Amino acid sequence: MAQSKQAHYQMTLYFCWYKEVRHKHKDINMKPFSAKDRHTKIIQIDFANHGDSAKDVAYKNDFLNINSVALDLGEEIFRIFNFDYFLNDLKDNKLTLVRPHKWQDPFENFLLNSVGELDDGTPVGFENIRDVYYGQCWSLKKECDGLWRNYKGNSEFAVKVKTTTRKLFDLAYDINYTFHNLSYFIGKVEYVTDDEIADFFKTKVDFSNYQIGLEFAQTMLIKRKSFEYEDEVRLIVRDKNKRHDDLLRIPMNINDLVDEIIFDPWIKPDLYEQKKNEIIANGYTGNITRSSLYDKPFFQVKL
Repeated sequence: MAQSKQAHYQMTLYFCWYKEVRHKHKDINMKPFSAKDRHTKIIQIDFANHGDSAKDVAYKNDFLNINSVALDLGEEIFRIFNFDYFLNDLKDNKLTLVRPHKWQDPFENFLLNSVGELDDGTPVGFENIRDVYYGQCWSLKKECDGLWRNYKGNSEFAVKVKTTTRKLFDLAYDINYTFHNLSYFIGKVEYVTDDEIADFFKTKVDFSNYQIGLEFAQTMLIKRKSFEYEDEVRLIVRDKNKRHDDLLRIPMNINDLVDEIIFDPWIKPDLYEQKKNEIIANGYTGNITRSSLYDKPFFQVKL
C-alpha cells in the first residue's frame, strides 16, 4: 500500500502508552524500555558492520537485549504445558509457538484483529500481517494455584517448565536471518483496563509508524487487568516463511533450554514416577520434581 494511504489510515488507535514513560515499570527487577535507545544501538551496530548484516552474529547478545521489552534477560520464567504436547515437543526436539488468534482472551492482539478504514470508507483487514506472527506465553511466577488450574484444565495432570528469558530468546532468535531485528521479540506483558483498550480506538493513527516490527510486537504485549495475576512474559516471532499453519515449530535441545520440570501438585505418586521416567527416557537429563504447593506443612511448637 502506498505511503500516502498508510499515513491516512483511520485505524483509530491511541498508542500513547507505548511512549517510554509507560515502559518504566514499577517493578525494580524489570529494565525500563526505550525505543529511542534501541534505534540508536541498531544504528551503531550497522555502522560498525558497514551495513553488512552478515556480521550481526558478533552482536547477537546486543540484539537480544534491545529486542527484549521491559524485561531483563536473566529472569527465571515458567510455563505450564499439557503433558502430551510437552512430550511431543520433547520427542521431536521442537518448541511449538502458536498464532495469537488461538489465545483465549477475545481482547488479545486487538490491533491486528480489528478492521481499518481509509478516508474514503474502504475497509482494510490485517490478516496478512496478523498471520505471520507467532507467540508463546510464559510467566514470572514461580508458583501459582490459578495458573496450575487454568492450564491443567480437564487433563489428568500437567507439567511446568523452568528456564530463563535469555535461554528462551536465544533459542528462538535467528541472527542469520536478514531481518532478524524486525522479527524476534520477548517482553513483559502490560496490563490495562477494558476502558483503556476502548479509548485507544478514538484517535487516527499514522500506520506508517508500524514498519519496524517493534510496534506490532508491542500490541501483543498488552492484556486486560483481569489477567494481571499471570505476570506474563511473551515470546513473539514473525515467521520468515509465511506458512499457512497455526503452529510454528522451532528446533531445540531440551537440555539447553530447560532447567527444571515440575509436575502439578495433584498428580498421584505412581503416575508421577511413571511419567518422570518417560521424560528421562526421551532424553531429558535435568531436575524433575513435583510441586509442593499443597503438601501438608509440619510445624514444631516450642513449649
